[in-house]
Amino acid sequence: MPTLADFADRDLLTRRVTRETDAAGVDGVRARADRGLHWAVGALVTDPADRTLFVYEDDIWKLPGGGVEAGETRRKAVQREVREETGVNITVDELVAVTEVTVTDGGREATFFFGTYRGTPASTTLASDPGLDGEGIETVRWRESVPENCLDETLVRRLR
Repeated sequence: MPTLADFADRDLLTRRVTRETDAAGVDGVRARADRGLHWAVGALVTDPADRTLFVYEDDIWKLPGGGVEAGETRRKAVQREVREETGVNITVDELVAVTEVTVTDGGREATFFFGTYRGTPASTTLASDPGLDGEGIETVRWRESVPENCLDETLVRRLR
């Protein structure tokens, strides 16, 4: 597994965050790591009107994204995740941030990396039924500003 130092010589933002979760969250990250899957990705997608694409899930706004699957590049994964969650096809631009995320349920923890890319949309048409079956995505929206209840609000504001 890489370290944040592996990205130090690149022109991108690096940071560490810790997030409280439950046992299932830690187990999920550990199970992915056991299969060699150490990355998740997301995209800061901005349209020609300078609006940013967000998904609303579990009472919080977030950039679209998710886990990188076996045999998939990070760029292909972010393209797939944005399309699955929002219906928007994107061109994946540069990697702009790498976050080392540690999830903890108190006494146990697990770590993975999250790569944030810039993305350029092919169109601004959104899916009428966002996300895959079983996902908790309630809505997707182009927003002119970063919502207050945004996961990684500081990062998103900095990258915009």
